[in-house]
Amino acid sequence: MGLELYESHETDWMILEQASEVGGTWRENTYPGSGSDVPSILYQLKQRPYLQWSHKYAGQKEILCYLKSLAEPIKDKIKLSEKVISIEFINKASHWLITTNKGTWITRFLIMSMSPLAEPHIPVIQGREDFTGPQFHTSQWPENLNYKDKKVAIIGSGASAIQCIETIQPHVNHLTIFQRSASWVMSKKNQPILHNNRFFTNKLLFNFFYLFNYCIQEIKVLFFINPVLMKLLELIQKRRIASLIHNPELRSKITPNYPLGCKRIVLSDHYYQVVSSSNVSVHTSAIQQLTKTGITLVDGTYIEADMIIYATGFIHDQHIPIQKITANGLQLKDVWNLKRSAYLGIFVKHFPNLFLLVGPNTGLGHQSLVFMIERQTRYLNKFIKYLLKQKVKEVSVKPHKQELYQQMIEVRNPGTVWQKGCQSWYVNGKGENVALWPFSSLYYWWLTKDYNKNDFEIRL
Repeated sequence: MGLELYESHETDWMILEQASEVGGTWRENTYPGSGSDVPSILYQLKQRPYLQWSHKYAGQKEILCYLKSLAEPIKDKIKLSEKVISIEFINKASHWLITTNKGTWITRFLIMSMSPLAEPHIPVIQGREDFTGPQFHTSQWPENLNYKDKKVAIIGSGASAIQCIETIQPHVNHLTIFQRSASWVMSKKNQPILHNNRFFTNKLLFNFFYLFNYCIQEIKVLFFINPVLMKLLELIQKRRIASLIHNPELRSKITPNYPLGCKRIVLSDHYYQVVSSSNVSVHTSAIQQLTKTGITLVDGTYIEADMIIYATGFIHDQHIPIQKITANGLQLKDVWNLKRSAYLGIFVKHFPNLFLLVGPNTGLGHQSLVFMIERQTRYLNKFIKYLLKQKVKEVSVKPHKQELYQQMIEVRNPGTVWQKGCQSWYVNGKGENVALWPFSSLYYWWLTKDYNKNDFEIRL
């Protein structure tokens, strides 16, 4: 968003960043094997491409470097170590009052760009304080940690767990995986990129290659919105697991018991080979307690461990990790506890002059999230230009427009794989998908190609 404003020659804006440097999730998640599961060519701004990716799927260090390069032109507009505590809309002045750890800010228009997956989730386990070795979340990986020849326990089996497992396994004495439910793991086919390839030096060919990869990803939506097609893919995947895992007991443990796509699909080229290694064991029994030197399971099994890694995801009860966002006597968290909804994932009724990036139901299960971010920032850039030109004091989406939009989402959701009964951060307590876009990204492009001022209540 900052680059959109910068390139539009807007000057009166500021970014508040709670961390001491930019980078977001790629600044925090430095665990071994951390990287993207979206092709590198799509995991970047199309107008500001990085032409030197080393692999088809970029690693954490490369992505962080790219993000820092994007921030360089606007670094003077970024206020670091500025943690937002509360946000309140002042009706009389038609502006937002933002309180941070360093003071207050006043702004006419407020854009919220905060990840709902920011606060690590560490399970409550009896005896955690008794364990004498290192224990930490994957997003809080200790610098210079030595895991060579150690007995390592990893709790979790999602994307971060699998990336970490296949990276550290060759170096540890023994790796014990504690798994509540298995992940569907599909082949990644990651490979180095040859930089004498003309796709990365010729703009026309680069655009063609970008479009080709976009279309390949976009086709995948047909499986997510059609459970019958996904079931066929699931059968193929089960046969793949059977061909790679010959031990029946292990195969039973790591074959998911829920539909493919219901939770996040993980990509890996080596995971099934790794879990079959002699220095890896998988336990599905629940953890009873930690001791000074290991972990006791409810079935009585005891496993020694030198360190414990929590690959247990993030707290996702609130889409925005700020407790106090108030407007017109309403708290956003209370509104969203009843129904998490936003028009285009950007506008929330009764919250004037508030714009969201990657709001409810604008995540993607099949395509690069960067595409959605680019659509939203371009849409907002045009819309804000209009608001400034017209000297608008307040703008908010018409309630019935948001309700019709939400109805469209809710009618579509039951026909997708995400609402087929499994528990994931995609769904709320009622089993409703509140995170992912249940259509093609091309359809979102159509909805956001331009704003319609008739969708909004505007006060001059």
